Amino acid sequence: ALHSYLFFRIPLIRPEPFLQATAPLAALLYTRTAGIIVALIGIAGLYLASRQWDAFVTTMMNFLSVEGAASFALVLFGVKALHELGHAYTALRFGCRVPAMGIAVMMLAPMLYTDVTDAWQVQSRRQRVLIGAAGVIVELALASIATLIWALSPDGFVKSAAFAVAAVGWIVSVAVNLNPLMRFDGYFMLSDAIGVENLQERSFALGQWKLREVLFGLGAPQPESFQPSLERGLIAYAWAVWVYRAILFTGIAVLVYTMFFKVLGIVLFLVEIIYFLAGPLWRELAGWAKLRGPILRSRRTILTAAVAAGVAMALILPWSAHVDVPGVLQDPGLAWVYPPRPAEIVSLRVKAGDEVKAGDILAELSSADIEEELRLGQIRARLTELRLSRRMADMADREESLILEGELISLRSRLQGVQAEKQELTLRASASGTIVELNPTLHPGRWIGRDEFVAIVGSRQPHQIKGYTSEDDVRRISPGAKGRFIPDDITRSGLDVELVEVAEGGAAVIDIPDLAAKHGGGVATISDPEYRRDVPVSAQYLVKFAVSSGVADAGQSVRGVVRLEAAPVSAISRVLRHAAGVLIRESGF
Repeated sequence: ALHSYLFFRIPLIRPEPFLQATAPLAALLYTRTAGIIVALIGIAGLYLASRQWDAFVTTMMNFLSVEGAASFALVLFGVKALHELGHAYTALRFGCRVPAMGIAVMMLAPMLYTDVTDAWQVQSRRQRVLIGAAGVIVELALASIATLIWALSPDGFVKSAAFAVAAVGWIVSVAVNLNPLMRFDGYFMLSDAIGVENLQERSFALGQWKLREVLFGLGAPQPESFQPSLERGLIAYAWAVWVYRAILFTGIAVLVYTMFFKVLGIVLFLVEIIYFLAGPLWRELAGWAKLRGPILRSRRTILTAAVAAGVAMALILPWSAHVDVPGVLQDPGLAWVYPPRPAEIVSLRVKAGDEVKAGDILAELSSADIEEELRLGQIRARLTELRLSRRMADMADREESLILEGELISLRSRLQGVQAEKQELTLRASASGTIVELNPTLHPGRWIGRDEFVAIVGSRQPHQIKGYTSEDDVRRISPGAKGRFIPDDITRSGLDVELVEVAEGGAAVIDIPDLAAKHGGGVATISDPEYRRDVPVSAQYLVKFAVSSGVADAGQSVRGVVRLEAAPVSAISRVLRHAAGVLIRESGF
């Protein structure tokens, strides 16, 4: 049952009659002319796509919806069906039988497969490589044609379908099929290319032997002899596969846990961890136990034990007695001035370095939409007033008198709102201070969006440092802790600082733009474009520092890092604390 869950095949068709009947047509694709044409199409498509790279990336984002994912899955199925036909036709061309095609299910993920096990009988190594590469070649050919179609087509179904085919061909083929660390096409191609059959089993045996020699120096004979360069490559390949599998199967374990209800998710999670990670590790430790006599007599074992003890001490002892807090040195009253809506710049009243008072005009903007709405509202209000003024002479207006009065009140209220919006387009200083920075791209006649700042106004207050620290580190710091602010700008000197305040709760948004990762800061965020906010990916706590010594007059914001004294903590305790937090969260308590 366990093996069936991990991998099983369902043969669906016997394709040989169909392949034999259509082989003459497929043979046209194996000519040099066909290869040259597809290569030229691919070069042209990639060149044209590179000229529209922003549009290409935007199209990719459109497939993140449910409908986009469904259409992408449908295209993926079609491309993979042609991929398998590529294997089948190529195997048939070189004299192999193709007894079955169907669906293979690997760790609950369905995929198409073609039975080309007869390929091992082919004597030519080049032909075996071509059988393994045929599917990828088909996908890349389809991707080349689809990329050109995407670049030349107008927006619509054809362009979207072409993009899906191109994405599957360029991305999935390279990331999955050509990956030699898993037993897909890339693995068999590598095996045939270097002439080592049963590549993983033989490289694993060699890698296991080398690992034991490095750790214990047993002097055991090699399981096989290869040329020195090939031997090193096989050992490196085996170790790379082990690391890759550890990462991949851990990710799959987490994925299957989240895909199912909790009890089944836990069971499947444990199956992945025990079968793929703990099982091989346990078997290797059991092998060491059988060799404990030679291992204990080896001098290399003493060195290995010393290194292991050193690593354990480094993990257990609380070496880390400080935390690094990304922060910004700035005026605490610093204010960013943004337009309330997209508008056209009429005039700029200030320049960088100017002193302003509260209420002074910084810039004047205008919006054709507001002007038009104001004009139409005034016309409607005048017409309504006119109908009310003649209601004694007009029976229809007299009967609708109450309706007209209500409509007039509504129109006047709306006009007041529009007038207020128009007044907001005159940007004023909210407090007295200095124009620290003026957006250099602004000039009269230019349109500006809501997400573009107009000016930054400083309040002349003493500068302080604000930053954010993670949930793991906030427990280790307290007000009064000493630290040093190290600016990113190497022309500025560092400052001694003291922690004065730590927020009691996590920040809902990162309100210091310079600290967001997208602006080069140290806090990972996701954007909320509707409200123009940066939301932290993980819990972040606002901290404030006072400058103890040094010149803190930065003129404008200076980004840097505060290295702050903190309670010592070991690496292993941080890992265990984080793991405990995850377990508590997932338990539902």
